Amino acid sequence: MRPIGRVLSRWVVGVLLAASSWAVPAALQSWSQASYVWDSEALLDPDHRAAELAALRKAGMEKIYLGLKAGQIRDLAATREQLEQLLKEAGGDGIQVSLLLGDPQWIEPQGRPELTALLGKLKGLSFTSLHLDLEVEQLGMPVPDQRLKDLLDTLRLASRESPWPVEMSSHHRWFAAPRPGQTCVPCALPDAGVRQVSLMIYTRNPKNSARMAQEIARRWPDLQFRLAQSTEPQLDATESWAGASTEQLQHQASVWREQLQPQGIAGIDWQAWRDFPKR
Repeated sequence: MRPIGRVLSRWVVGVLLAASSWAVPAALQSWSQASYVWDSEALLDPDHRAAELAALRKAGMEKIYLGLKAGQIRDLAATREQLEQLLKEAGGDGIQVSLLLGDPQWIEPQGRPELTALLGKLKGLSFTSLHLDLEVEQLGMPVPDQRLKDLLDTLRLASRESPWPVEMSSHHRWFAAPRPGQTCVPCALPDAGVRQVSLMIYTRNPKNSARMAQEIARRWPDLQFRLAQSTEPQLDATESWAGASTEQLQHQASVWREQLQPQGIAGIDWQAWRDFPKR
């Protein structure tokens, strides 16, 4: 009979090795590159879908946030059929599709019934998640504290009504160290049903964006973050990667991955596909 102490020691070592072997692949699989696709007409059009999916794959996108226009929602019977086909084909190509919704009026109590009704109409579709781009700044600056509370109430509603996990995008200012007397948005997000946040840190300085994202990830370990960057030409040159080539952006994405994935940051989100350089 082997000594009990030796058996236990080997068992403990085995458990630790198994745990480490599980952790590493999970971390490696968590990273992805994504893009906001506010104009989804090409992807929903059967004549253009294959080419658009091919362009997304070629650009390195593994996930997209798919927006819908008012006309597409009004003609929901046709749109649902197109969405079902897109979700099937994108899944076959290894591209995750999240539903992207972003009307700031939904932050206010009187606007929430519209969000509830829209989610009800879209239930049954196999989106990966619901991604809400609800920027409190769009309702005016400075932002009163009540608006932050309203945002959290809207997120709670969305989490109750959505058949998909709820994510959000936000300016990074709300994830700084909380100020006395101000509603702490990141403190409340887990209870509101939101675990993943795309941080809009719009700067052409990659060292600054990486540093800020790392600081926020360390400050709020109960949340998972992604780094959102812009290629929009209408922004200031210091805030956007407009004019950069696909190769430059892919190289920078690789650098970010080496820096940020070990900190638990899950990927890069590009705003938006319309402005992303295509080869």
